Amino acid sequence: MNLLLSIVLYIAVGCGEWSLALRRTLACARGEKTILVLIVFIENLLGLWVLSNFIRTNNWLLAFSYAAGAAAGALIFAMNTDKKKPAATISPLPP
Repeated sequence: MNLLLSIVLYIAVGCGEWSLALRRTLACARGEKTILVLIVFIENLLGLWVLSNFIRTNNWLLAFSYAAGAAAGALIFAMNTDKKKPAATISPLPP
């Protein structure tokens, strides 16, 4: 496979896997059991695919591409989640 295509593929897989990991945490907090199980299954398949390819090729450029994609996936998920408003602060002393 072409190296550039492999880099793009590993970035996409890393991004997708970490987006799924963060969505899994949300599903766990919300009690969405079916979605949780499905996400874990897909995550494991992606992770094992990456691990087996890295063991076979020992290509660190692809490993860094995967890590960059994972960081991008976490960033994209964080940017797309609703930001909670901070709780109102209560002053300990009366005005």
